[in-house]
Amino acid sequence: MNKIKTLIVDDERNNSDYLRLLLQENCSCIDLIGISDHPLKAIELIKQMQPQLVFLDIEMPSMTGFDVLQELEPIHFEVVFVTAHNHYALHAFDVHAIGYLTKPVEKAKLVQTVLNAKERIEQKSIQQHLFSLLQQQEISGKSPIKLALPTQNGLQFIKHEDILHCDSNGNYTWFYLKDDTKILVSRQLGEYEKLLPPDQFVRIHDKHIINLSSLSAYLRGSGGEVRLENGRQLPVSAKRKEDLLQRFERWVKRG
Repeated sequence: MNKIKTLIVDDERNNSDYLRLLLQENCSCIDLIGISDHPLKAIELIKQMQPQLVFLDIEMPSMTGFDVLQELEPIHFEVVFVTAHNHYALHAFDVHAIGYLTKPVEKAKLVQTVLNAKERIEQKSIQQHLFSLLQQQEISGKSPIKLALPTQNGLQFIKHEDILHCDSNGNYTWFYLKDDTKILVSRQLGEYEKLLPPDQFVRIHDKHIINLSSLSAYLRGSGGEVRLENGRQLPVSAKRKEDLLQRFERWVKRG
């Protein structure tokens, strides 16, 4: 693969200079495209330069590294936290950081962390290629028989009939499956609305798409509500009510 576009964010210049030297001397796959010493500047730099990997300090003036990530959600780059403190480690992995390095950074740990990031980035590249192929199938009128959902461990392939419903969570989407599992993916609900077959799935609300085969009841109201096989009740927006009922009627007639 090409070199990894990398940024360092640390308010102490001596720390970022030391890390820069370690990367230059030991990690030939790294392309260091920038260094920032302030979290607000770092946010703009990340938006502008679209790095694949960010080494991020945690305790900085005005904002923490966690605050920086919150401003940038959804996160499309790998994160390595670099800090003088151990007590943030659990929180770091809660936000799916690929690594957690304590200062002063040890060369061996840095090299292994970069290798882990390289592997994850290569995996994401494959996932993005596959997602693009699925989009091309949708454009050509051929809905794929399975959906590929990118997870932290790779790709999970889901049959359409195994999906009960999908819920929007901002820039993320929850998939609820018939086996009571749920999967969170870092793409918006609208992207999956285009990939799911329209004769089987219908968007009933800005936040919800349902599989018509999972519908067990419709409860009247302004927009009303639907009850699904897993017992969940979801609201139907008034503007989508008529479309839902018409699509369900066509689905029943098809058998």
